Amino acid sequence: MRWALVALIAAAQGERVPESSVVDGKPQGIFVGRSLLTGRAVCLLFLGGGRVTRFIPAGGLEHFDWTEHKQHHAGDTGRWELAGGQLTITWGDGGIHRGPLTVRPTGIEFYGKRYSRPVTATLADLAGQWESTRGTAVTGGAGINTMKTLIVEPGGRYRWTGTTGGVVAGRATAAGTAGSGRLKISGLTMTFEADDGTATAHTFLPVPGEPTSAFSIDADMFTRTS
Repeated sequence: MRWALVALIAAAQGERVPESSVVDGKPQGIFVGRSLLTGRAVCLLFLGGGRVTRFIPAGGLEHFDWTEHKQHHAGDTGRWELAGGQLTITWGDGGIHRGPLTVRPTGIEFYGKRYSRPVTATLADLAGQWESTRGTAVTGGAGINTMKTLIVEPGGRYRWTGTTGGVVAGRATAAGTAGSGRLKISGLTMTFEADDGTATAHTFLPVPGEPTSAFSIDADMFTRTS
């Protein structure tokens, strides 16, 4: 009952996602992986009250709205419990994942997949060019892919371009977008302050390693190209 009350209050007010760690054998916070099928960044995010999601929240992790997230990603949220070293996750789509939770130096392993504990990174660490590709045809064949290029200058200025296209039912389609402005980083939140005056916050999850070679912005996984 107490946990249920905590979960309801957190959902109503938004909550700060705890630092990623395993305490007394129990996971908390976000751990990040990558889908080999779609190229998207994926996660296991553990919260109090037995709540869990495998879809990276958008908008940062400082004021996470569980109720809104669950409304948009019902099948990718669920309940978790740990007993006798066995982690059981019951997902909203009816699937059940059960197996040992293995703690690694940089994260965890569960159900045959490794997830990294995100680290912090500065704008100086991100200086260079980054690319992201995700979609339904990242391994070839018909489907739609989204490709993004992000260039970060040492002072925090950014430029990006994006293209979405592919072949579906024998017909080709393509569309592009672009933008520029200034970046700000606060913990695991990245804010794009565009030159047109708009600002958008995103969940920023650097992959462990020095120098920084990969990170995700929401579910888009970026790797360094220069």
